[in-house]
Amino acid sequence: MAKNHKISVAARNAMIDALVDRLDLNTPPAKCEIRVGAPPATITTASSGLLLGTVVFGNPAFGAGGASVDGRADANAVTSDADADDSGDAGSYRVYQGGSGDTAPEWQGTAGEAADDVDMVFNNKTIVAGGTIAITTWTMLMPEQ
Repeated sequence: MAKNHKISVAARNAMIDALVDRLDLNTPPAKCEIRVGAPPATITTASSGLLLGTVVFGNPAFGAGGASVDGRADANAVTSDADADDSGDAGSYRVYQGGSGDTAPEWQGTAGEAADDVDMVFNNKTIVAGGTIAITTWTMLMPEQ
């Protein structure tokens, strides 16, 4: 298997646009759950770890189709969860189309603070029940190779 792919900017943009545009299928808006612990082993495995809270994407979630530049797509405003479900340290996240159930995530990743070397970075990964979970920026990036 080749391990040194080179992807054109046009191909990178098409891939990231296809990924983020999936969030607007079904019944928007899309959502993101923040949980304690590592993400499930596969994208089709049911969620695990205590649910800390859920933030909601705008509609559309990212710029309208074809809005990415250099393989990068920035989310539109993300609505905070002003009443976190529980307390704990963010360890993972999962993103869903609007109206989709727990076993149909679009993507997932690790969460924490910058020093944790994670996919989703919080200023403070410790979430307090009843507190606010806010995401001020969200960027999806398709690597060049």
